[in-house]
Amino acid sequence: MSYYIDFQKKVNENTGYGFENYIADGGGKLEMDKGLTCKAANRILLMTTVLSIGIQFLMVFLGIRQTPLLLLGTQLSVLLVPLIGAGILQMDIRRELHLYPISWRTFIFAFLVIVCAYPTISLLNLISMFFVDNAVAGIALDIYENGYVFSMLVMALLPAIGEELLVRGMIYRSYRKKSPVRALILSALIFGMLHMNFNQMPYAVFLGILMVLMMEACDSIVAPMCMHFFMNGISTTVGYFSSDILRAQAEAGYHPEALAGSETGMMAGLLSVLTLVIATLPLAVLIIYAVFRMHHRKISEVFKKEGKDSGDERLPEVQEKEHILDIWLILALLVMVVMIVLNTLA
Repeated sequence: MSYYIDFQKKVNENTGYGFENYIADGGGKLEMDKGLTCKAANRILLMTTVLSIGIQFLMVFLGIRQTPLLLLGTQLSVLLVPLIGAGILQMDIRRELHLYPISWRTFIFAFLVIVCAYPTISLLNLISMFFVDNAVAGIALDIYENGYVFSMLVMALLPAIGEELLVRGMIYRSYRKKSPVRALILSALIFGMLHMNFNQMPYAVFLGILMVLMMEACDSIVAPMCMHFFMNGISTTVGYFSSDILRAQAEAGYHPEALAGSETGMMAGLLSVLTLVIATLPLAVLIIYAVFRMHHRKISEVFKKEGKDSGDERLPEVQEKEHILDIWLILALLVMVVMIVLNTLA
């Protein structure tokens, strides 16, 4: 069944696009996301997960054990499988995944959100390290040996494109037809699980929520792509130019207490980061709210189950026939859970 939206063309002074970034000559009807379904998105998620894991096992079997090559193979599979799936489904990627350009102001706000969210990310990472090892730093050291450009490619650029097309694109855009709020929560959880370790999962879930909010604020997946690149790019840049410190931390085992030098130092560090979180997290929320206002969108309407008129525009309708949870999603989640457990025990 096709869903349609009626609206009168309105050019937004900030982006040059209308409310939902659809192009129409005057008022008219546009078919809404016909090809993107929950079932199709879940199949692509399962295939991406299995293939990314399978490529790593195959490369190791063939004797290719270099961390940079293994990571590159994984990131390419995360990028190519959704693109191939979109081609098979004959999807209009630009329209169905909301791949629209953003204004320079939105670009700057996306960067500021990441800056303000960084203390919270650091706190979640620090807390997770009380229970599991740091899953990134050791791998990052091997990547850095191949130069800054290669490090930025495999750790920042490719994930920002591939993971966003998969999670904020196919997963979220298809799930929101059933329930925008459920889509927000599930897509963030899946994003965390895709990292396949308990260390990155908490802050990845947190980031997933912020990225969906920012995407809805400007109605473009380019915003979370920028945020993803900023997040990983900052970490990669800082890590690359402080690799000697990272090696020292590797020898200490990355445990918070070992790095702090004492239990008192550890608690002081936690309190310092917590203070920053209290100061900066509200700023991140306010920035996202400002982007909603800048694009004449309302959070209450975007995440409402049934589309409601908003001035001359109408929000997308919600598809009721589809079910988010199916055998493909269950299998994908099981594969990710098994890998998370294996990576934790390894």
